[in-house]
Amino acid sequence: MNYIKYGFLTVLLFTAGYTIAEPAKGLINYPPVNDVTLPNGLRVMLIEHHEQPTVSYRVVVRAGRIDGPLGKEGLADLTARLLQEGTLSMTSDQIADKIAEIGGELSISSQSNYTTIGLNILSEHSRAGFDILADVILNPVFPPQGINRVKKEMLNTVNMDFTDKDKIASNHGQLLLFGSEHPLGRANTKNSLEGISPKDIRDFYQRYYCPNNSMLLVIGDFSKEQMLAQITEKFGSWKQAEPRQRVQPKPDFTKKGKFRVVDKPDMTQAVIYLNQWAISSKSPDYYEYLLINYVLGGSDFSSRLMSAVRAKGGKTYAIGSRYDMNFDYGILSITTSTRNQEMLNTYQLIQTELKKLIDKGITEDELVKAKAYISGAIPLQLETPASIADKILKAIMRGFTIDDLSKEVINYNSITVDDVNRVIKEYIKPENMNIVIVGDAGKIEKQLTQVGTYEKIYYKELPVR
Repeated sequence: MNYIKYGFLTVLLFTAGYTIAEPAKGLINYPPVNDVTLPNGLRVMLIEHHEQPTVSYRVVVRAGRIDGPLGKEGLADLTARLLQEGTLSMTSDQIADKIAEIGGELSISSQSNYTTIGLNILSEHSRAGFDILADVILNPVFPPQGINRVKKEMLNTVNMDFTDKDKIASNHGQLLLFGSEHPLGRANTKNSLEGISPKDIRDFYQRYYCPNNSMLLVIGDFSKEQMLAQITEKFGSWKQAEPRQRVQPKPDFTKKGKFRVVDKPDMTQAVIYLNQWAISSKSPDYYEYLLINYVLGGSDFSSRLMSAVRAKGGKTYAIGSRYDMNFDYGILSITTSTRNQEMLNTYQLIQTELKKLIDKGITEDELVKAKAYISGAIPLQLETPASIADKILKAIMRGFTIDDLSKEVINYNSITVDDVNRVIKEYIKPENMNIVIVGDAGKIEKQLTQVGTYEKIYYKELPVR
């Protein structure tokens, strides 16, 4: 065990195959990575880790909501979820039973920009688990009964979304930011899901689930020579395809924000949701922006928004900001709920804090605490082989390398107050923020007019315009 001190935090590290090479500088040595690419284009990353008798597999396919055609919203998620519904050799029940018999954990997660298929397994059952994983990825059959069942689940979620005021707000916020002609600006709907045919699913799978559009990372108790041999045996004949070129978002940092009111009668509270474009992960100001978000609203009870709006203002129970960064774009959002009669006051408090942030910047004390917290949290993200795999893959999908990860703490600690405040002035633009307020428009109408000119839409109308 290692004890590493970051600012005012002392972190107890249960070594998971990595070390702090230079504690004073914060350099993190990740386990050696054997990085190879098979002839068919599949990138394979192997990390031996013999301290725990487990193996974690992660397959990442660059296929997400961003790749779905307009009018077929939900196709990427539906395709991903159907991988477990049966293969050429197993039914969905057989897949579940075999995974349970060997104590494995199989998970599939579809994100905006990619899909991850993961398996955690004891090393003694590694090969059996790997064979199931490979079968699920390479040989899905998309059975009609599976399509109907998963579609029904997704349709239920769409119906539930109309009762979730926070989901309503974020759906409309995404639309205002991305626009209705971009896949990320459009939410799943009853029509879009019902319009997806079995052929659409097969075509999406064949176009995007291919080796030259995927990556496989394995970490755990194995021999890299043997592991590479079994991967080549199973995935070496996986056929290449030509995925469609993505329609990447085009962030416009100068465009004025829009104001939309979503009328949901009989609500006793109003949801306030703000968003604007933020820098991408490839920006040289990436670390500064993460620190800005932490100080503004990403740190729960110690953030400026929480202090001003909740602790001092007493307007809400919770408020926070989120920085969602991707390789080609980023989004900064702020979300809270408040009593109808306090909607305007709450909105004005948020705007006041944003103005203070721009005019005065952050303090040295805030920066020290933010760097200490974030730096201290990094080793805690590396406690198990599975968590190391997830962190590496997320970093790679954002354009980072293992070397970048090893220098995270160094990069954070090299940032100055002047660096952060320069980025604040350059990118935090309240006048360019989209505003979505979900509430009983009749009860808060007088307050809304003081916020600005707005368009109003009924909450059950589709947010596609």
